Amino acid sequence: MSYLNDQPAGILVLGYGNPLCTDDAVGWHVVEALEGRLPDGSTATFHQLTPEWAEPISAARHVIFVDAAVDGVPGEVHCFPIAAAAGRPGSHETTPDGLLSMAGDLFGRCPPAHMVTIAGDSFEISESLTPAVAAAVPLAVAQIYELIEQLNIAETPPMA
Repeated sequence: MSYLNDQPAGILVLGYGNPLCTDDAVGWHVVEALEGRLPDGSTATFHQLTPEWAEPISAARHVIFVDAAVDGVPGEVHCFPIAAAAGRPGSHETTPDGLLSMAGDLFGRCPPAHMVTIAGDSFEISESLTPAVAAAVPLAVAQIYELIEQLNIAETPPMA
């Protein structure tokens, strides 16, 4: 993540989950579908959220977290804004709102953020998504593009 004229960089899309547990890997699949379509360094995938992400989050203009949801109709896509957690988040169970809070507390900047979820059908051991969740990946990608367009944040630095 880089700064332009001491202003935050553009979008940061973070997909996470266990790629060996069926639909828990959907965050990886969505972010992989975005790779090459967004600026270098603006996407990442990993198994779980960790405090180390607070610094790159603080440097982004806007953050989009992508994960599986355990509740809901399998394949259902939701996109909603999230805010920093109140209080002091711990490092044993790092959450998106906790990372936003850490970014503000540790690095002086908490960017606006959204969460995109796809309701999973199975979280058993497998490297393949279930059909309903696989079919929802392009819908989530489209939702992310629409959000980026609405927010006008792909590569444009914010106004001073």
